[in-house]
Amino acid sequence: MSEIYTLTSSRNDRVFIHVMPGHFVSANNHINYYIGTSDIKHNHNVSVDAAMILSGYYIASDIHVDTVLCLYETQTLGGYLAHELARPNMFSPNPNDTVYVIGSEYDAAGNLIFRDNLRRMIKDKSVVVLISCITSGKTVERAIESIEYYGGKAVGVSSVFSAVDTVSGVHVNTIFNLEDLPHYKAYPMHDCPYCRQGMPVDAISNGYGYSMLG
Repeated sequence: MSEIYTLTSSRNDRVFIHVMPGHFVSANNHINYYIGTSDIKHNHNVSVDAAMILSGYYIASDIHVDTVLCLYETQTLGGYLAHELARPNMFSPNPNDTVYVIGSEYDAAGNLIFRDNLRRMIKDKSVVVLISCITSGKTVERAIESIEYYGGKAVGVSSVFSAVDTVSGVHVNTIFNLEDLPHYKAYPMHDCPYCRQGMPVDAISNGYGYSMLG
């Protein structure tokens, strides 16, 4: 497995991710890069600047947001995103609405559950799904479905890195994409060229991080 290197955002040189080439297993695919987003999720300074980048799309597009649904430890980033969306700006100089920030809980089948004390933050609300990385979009699809089950509407998807432009017809507002990492590939588990070549898996990865094998 190669060394980790850093990708910096063209919109703000204080916002960055770490990229590690290799052979990784994710929830739905085999991928050739691990995308490290820990600093954006857990470093205050980086997270604040990342939230400013992400909020710009909703402000400029005049998309009203009631709730930010945070997947895979993105609550810190979600809090700063909500702060940016709720503060006065040229399009909304006197905002008076609360922007909720909620985490995710899953049942055994992988469906999102919103407990009764949180349902009011989804029902009849305009919701943004926030996630660190999107490869195929399947995880976000299920989140959007769950929002609809509880009577809400997904008005946006935001991510740190995304390999797709839309999920379930919703535009993906992302900091990094395939233009930043053009060699990024995802393969179905049954059709992985690395596996066919006998290349061992380096690590199992998910939205929380990675676990080395061997």
